[in-house]
Amino acid sequence: MQRRDFVNGILVGAGAALISPRRVRAQEGAAEFNGYAGVGDYSHSNGNTAAVVEAAHGLRSGRYEPLIPDARPVDDLYDVVVVGGGISGMSAAYAIVKARPDARVLILENHPVPGGEAKQNEFVVDGVRLIGPQASNDTVVPDPTFPVVGPLWDELNIPRQFEFVEPQGAARGLRFARDNFDPWYWDEPVANIGWYFDGAPFGELRGLHRDIFANRLEGLALPEPIKADMLAWNDNARRFEAPQGSAFDPWIDSMSYGAFIRDVMGLGPAAVRLADAITGTTSFGASADSISAYGAKMLLLPGVTPPAPKRPDGSSGAFSFPGGNSAIARHLVKALVPGAIQGQRDFADIADASFDTGAFDRPENAVRIRLASTAVAVQHDGDPTSAERVRVVYARNGQLERVEARAVVVSIGSWVAKHVVRDLPQQYRDAYDTFHQAPALVANVALRQWRPLAKLGVTGARWFDGYGFWGNVRQPMTYGSYRPPLDPDQPTLFTMYTGFPQPGLPLGEQTVAGRVKLLSTSYATFEQEIKTQLQRVFGSAGFDADRDIAGIILNRWGHAYVTPSPGWYFGPNGTPGPREIPRKAFGRISFGHSELLGRQNCTGAMLEGTRAATQALESLS
Repeated sequence: MQRRDFVNGILVGAGAALISPRRVRAQEGAAEFNGYAGVGDYSHSNGNTAAVVEAAHGLRSGRYEPLIPDARPVDDLYDVVVVGGGISGMSAAYAIVKARPDARVLILENHPVPGGEAKQNEFVVDGVRLIGPQASNDTVVPDPTFPVVGPLWDELNIPRQFEFVEPQGAARGLRFARDNFDPWYWDEPVANIGWYFDGAPFGELRGLHRDIFANRLEGLALPEPIKADMLAWNDNARRFEAPQGSAFDPWIDSMSYGAFIRDVMGLGPAAVRLADAITGTTSFGASADSISAYGAKMLLLPGVTPPAPKRPDGSSGAFSFPGGNSAIARHLVKALVPGAIQGQRDFADIADASFDTGAFDRPENAVRIRLASTAVAVQHDGDPTSAERVRVVYARNGQLERVEARAVVVSIGSWVAKHVVRDLPQQYRDAYDTFHQAPALVANVALRQWRPLAKLGVTGARWFDGYGFWGNVRQPMTYGSYRPPLDPDQPTLFTMYTGFPQPGLPLGEQTVAGRVKLLSTSYATFEQEIKTQLQRVFGSAGFDADRDIAGIILNRWGHAYVTPSPGWYFGPNGTPGPREIPRKAFGRISFGHSELLGRQNCTGAMLEGTRAATQALESLS
């Protein structure tokens, strides 16, 4: 893969009519920002591209304001407009047409392809096709009785059993995770993990050490108090109890998880450092000292929750589709607009067939998905208590267009929703102002071979300094013609989820500083940081970043995680916190986004989108 493969003209769709000198400069630097984006349907949509960032910042800066009154009206009246084409928005649309098959629904998606953060990257390396997740990842096959998610899984015709590639060559005997998260802590024994140390707060310990907790830290040159703290935290032997007279959940929500580790569990900085990487990357994007301990409970972390139940094979059952939860998003697309994905309604076709972009927005569709369309204004046509319609203005192809609907589901994050919904009551604005969002960067690193990892006996690694904290080689799923190798002599993907926690800074400063880092750093700089880090961790076994890395795709997510501060989940005396306010419909507008659950994931997206759809349906009755 060469730099000449970089995507050019990325701002196509943002539009000439809205271009300013600053946007021209952004266009010139789009390739530098986006970098190489791979092949296939998602090769113009790797995370928040320059075009998506520019359009969103235009909303915040007021660029669209003078143009909104003259927005061109298009289409007849819709029953429902869904703002946001991620899993929450598409789940909302699915619930609406399931209840009302005659409903006319329009989904507005600001990216070039639908899915929100549930999208994928594709490489072809030395003739081998490799697929990795852009963001949304990690799932389990739901119990059929689990509300919303269980029935939806079956209605979408997603299988309940899957095949995974068996290790070959020098990979035989190694342990692999089937997802990118569980080996961090929850399911560490399922994979061979190398821990790379480079000093404080871990004494003088240096270098890569394999499966340290499986070996109870034996043989590691760590001071005994640090060993004791690390083991006590990692063992998760019990859940601590609230003081007499206090309800457990509001009690732990009253403090940060870092404070809980120190003051309740009685552990030191090494234990907090273990937690920082997890709270800072897997779900919340900030350090343990700034995250509510109730948020840590939602992550099933030590001290605030008992050990998670395991399956008979000792695992939690977590796995990843090849492109993460893009497979679920694609099944929703197929159900809503059958012609949008070529082929039949079986897993291999839906997961692998190409999009027919011309089919997404045909007038005859019951559900239309309008791509590269950024909502800029949503407002009732009159008094919200009596209005019969809602107006929605969006930017597309360099123009502002306007549609009207009997109800609107806003399935975008709070950081945008509070700007887009123009007649939003102050109570909702105040609630949304308590929401913090942290950034994340997901890098899929295509390796031509990974013999150095096999030589070290590891399939993933954790570290504490430098770029990021973690990366691993998954045991890939196989289906249809997609059968990637799992052999150290063959290409594979090393996937890195990276947050930007900054212990010691207040929460708001952490999230802003992380977003500045994410959005102001060029692709080339991040690329070099990744290469340097992998060289540092695996170089002792002969890894050569320049030789062994075939390509890197970066997926930037400026608001990847809702970041709950202490007291965010519960108000005074254990009353509901501010997130409950947007869960109530406002006139004919309802809000459905996974952050309202308090921890963003695919299940939450389905639940919140469906809840918002139920509210929208009440407006249609």
